[in-house]
Amino acid sequence: MSTKQRISQIIEKWYVIEPLFFAVWTTHELSIDSNIQNIRTGQGRIEYNPTFIAGLDDQTLEQVLQFEVMRIILKHPYLRRKENQRVAYTASNITLQEYLETPLHFPKAKEVFQTTEYDKKYFEFYYYKLLELADEEQSMMGESAQGGASGGNDKKSTEPDDSPSTGGESEQETDSNDNEQKREEESPSTTSESETEIDHYIDPESSAIENTALWDENEYYSNQINEKIESALESQSWGTIPSRIQERILATLKPKVNYRQILRSFKASIISVNRVLTRMKPSRRYGFLYMGSRRDFCTKLLFAVDVSGSVTHQDIRKAFSIINQLFKYGIQSVDVLQFDAEIKDKPLSLKKAKYQVKVIGRGGTDFQPVIDYIDKHKDYDGLIIFTDGFAPVPVAPNKNRRTKILWLFNNENNYLNMKLQVRQIGRSTFIKAS
Repeated sequence: MSTKQRISQIIEKWYVIEPLFFAVWTTHELSIDSNIQNIRTGQGRIEYNPTFIAGLDDQTLEQVLQFEVMRIILKHPYLRRKENQRVAYTASNITLQEYLETPLHFPKAKEVFQTTEYDKKYFEFYYYKLLELADEEQSMMGESAQGGASGGNDKKSTEPDDSPSTGGESEQETDSNDNEQKREEESPSTTSESETEIDHYIDPESSAIENTALWDENEYYSNQINEKIESALESQSWGTIPSRIQERILATLKPKVNYRQILRSFKASIISVNRVLTRMKPSRRYGFLYMGSRRDFCTKLLFAVDVSGSVTHQDIRKAFSIINQLFKYGIQSVDVLQFDAEIKDKPLSLKKAKYQVKVIGRGGTDFQPVIDYIDKHKDYDGLIIFTDGFAPVPVAPNKNRRTKILWLFNNENNYLNMKLQVRQIGRSTFIKAS
C-alpha cells in the first residue's frame, strides 16, 4: 500500500469518527515533497516525505496526522510569522501536546518550565515564555563564561609551567581517553543510528526551520478553518474531541472586524494627555540622543450588547469576543451593558478579558434606554452598540454631546439597511462574515 493510500485510509475513517478533523483536512491539498524530512503544513498545503510516512506504524501515523490537523485547526501556521522559528515550533508543539496528550514524546509545559502554573495555555503565551527562558539561559551562560575566564587566569598565574606530575597526569588522561574511544568504536550502535524519523520530527533543532517555512499570516485559510469550526459548533459534530479542546478551538474564533477602526472612531478621546517617556521611540527633534514619548490609552468605554431574541447566541459570543479584543489595544477597562427592550442590569465593569458571561434578556429590542442611559452618565468617552438593528431608530442624546457613538452591526446586510438611519446618532460599521 502506498503512503498516500495509508493516509487516505485514516482520513476516510475520520469522516465518521472525527468530522471536524476531516472537514479541516479537506481545506488543504496533500502533496509529496521528498526534499523535506518529515511533514509540515501551511499555505493551504500538507506536505510530507514518503520515506518518513513509510517508517511509521499505523498507530503512530494517525497520531502524527491528528497532531498536524490540530495545528491547522488552532491556526498556528496562519498566525503572524514569528522571528524565531525554533521557538515558534516548540511553542506550537507544547500547546498541542497540552491538549491532545498524545503518546508522541513532545514535551508538556510542566517539563519545559518546571511548574504546573503554565499548563493548558495557548501558542502566543508559550512563545513569549520560551523567549524569556532563552534570554535567562543566555544571561546565565554569559556570567558563567566570565567567571570561568577569570578563574582560568588565576590558575595559570599560580601553577608552575614544568610540574613533574603534569606529564604523568596527561599520559593517564590520554590512556583513559583512548580506552573510552575504543569502547565507543566497539559499541554496536552510535547515537546518530539510534535516532528515529519520529525523533527528528519532534526535535525543534532538526525540524523547526523546515517545518515552519510555510507559516505566515493568511486570512483566506483562517476564514476557511473558522467556517468548519462554526459548522461543527452549530451541528455539535465534534467527534471524540473533549470539551477542554473544544474550548481552546472556540477561543481561536475571532470576528472579522477592524478593531483599530473602531478605536479610531474615538481617537480624539482615546489619546491620553499624560505623556510617557520611552527609549523605544526616538525624539522627533533630536533622534535617539534623547527619549521620545508615547501616549497611553485611557478611554472609558461603554459596550452595549443587544441580547434580544432576534440576536443569535453565536452573535452574542462574537460581541464578547470583540470586548476581549479591546484589551489588546490598550483599553484598560470596559463597562458592558446588556439590553433588549430595557437595560437588564447594572453595567459589568471589565478590566481584563472574560470568557464566561451570563446573558440576561432575550425579549424585544429598544435602543432608547441605552441612549437615555448615556444622557444621564456623561463620563463615557465612547459607546459601542452591538446589535442586529431590528428596532426603531432612537432619539439622539439630548444632554450628552460628549460621548461618541459607534453602531456595530452583526452582519453587512443589517449594516446596509440601517447605516443611513443611524447616521445622525453616530458612526456605524459591521462584522465581516467569516
